[in-house]
Amino acid sequence: MRYFVLGLFFVLTSCAHTVDVDDIKEYKCGDKIITAEFLDDDSVIIKSNNINTVLNQTASETGKRYDNSDSKMTLTIQGRDTYLSVDGTNYPLCYEIKR
Repeated sequence: MRYFVLGLFFVLTSCAHTVDVDDIKEYKCGDKIITAEFLDDDSVIIKSNNINTVLNQTASETGKRYDNSDSKMTLTIQGRDTYLSVDGTNYPLCYEIKR
């Protein structure tokens, strides 16, 4: 029985899914500063005003689009252009902050 429990522990821990950060970028969108952590599961964590919001990638005809319907936040990337929308407010073109 002891070996069964130990074996079950190894099976369960090997099934645990981890998500890694692929890239981190900081943007200035009008008067709003955000940090975007792009994850390897096609999602992004937006950090703004000490609040983290997870956006999932959704279908887009051009570029990449991430959104969260609960927070009404959308991040759209089209080529070199990045746009942020929060609760119906469309911010100006976002510029990446290079440090």
